[in-house]
Amino acid sequence: MSVLKKERLMTISQLTDQKGIVTVREIVRRLAVSNMTVRRDLDELAKENRLIRIHGGAQSLHYVKDKELSRSEKQQLHVAEKQQIARIVAAKIQNNETIFLGPGTTNELVATHLNVANVRIVTNSLPVFESFEAHHHNYDLCLVGGTYRPHSGAFIGSLTNEFLAKLRMSKAFVSVNGVLNNQATNASPEEGQTQRIALQNSHETYIVADHYKLNFEDFYNFYQLDMVTGLITDPAVTDRDRRHYQMYTNVITNYK
Repeated sequence: MSVLKKERLMTISQLTDQKGIVTVREIVRRLAVSNMTVRRDLDELAKENRLIRIHGGAQSLHYVKDKELSRSEKQQLHVAEKQQIARIVAAKIQNNETIFLGPGTTNELVATHLNVANVRIVTNSLPVFESFEAHHHNYDLCLVGGTYRPHSGAFIGSLTNEFLAKLRMSKAFVSVNGVLNNQATNASPEEGQTQRIALQNSHETYIVADHYKLNFEDFYNFYQLDMVTGLITDPAVTDRDRRHYQMYTNVITNYK
């Protein structure tokens, strides 16, 4: 192995341990090498059990989630799984419905898969709103304002909650940071309170979470899984996890 490659692998390993989760894009910028080189290095380090390979990057073996990832960091993770879930969400939206889409990088992808004639989208997420504005000029878009939280791109607080409490939606799709047993959790109590209101004011309710978020709990428990219509996750969920969460609600991994 060349000295240059050894130094590169050591830098990647150290960077991953420092940050907990690091993306391919970050490593490319740091080392000024190609995507392909970084991906090969990550695969090699994973085989040597020096890190955990995840979609779009790598995770430290010693990673403990002690802070919420930023929206830009989340955008780089588990992209294929998020696309699968976004297609499922889009397939559940029918003509003439009023839909709540909560903050989250998965819900931001729904607009690219939705193909209905007429729908009203309610959201407190600026990125979700911007995605629909870019892809669907004929939809009725309702952005619920309030105090802006740059970390997630969401509007939160009393103004948000007071306005949302007056609305009634056909369906709500709410992302989470973690699902553990009967608990749906996220990092922000303020965001959680807003999402709870949206769920309570919708006829059908869905928790949206890729399978990496299962069996993990974040800081704030904002809703119970057995109170929602279903848990939408990607097809890579294990049979064991599917059976476990089926005890609380319907686990949905396809378009039916």
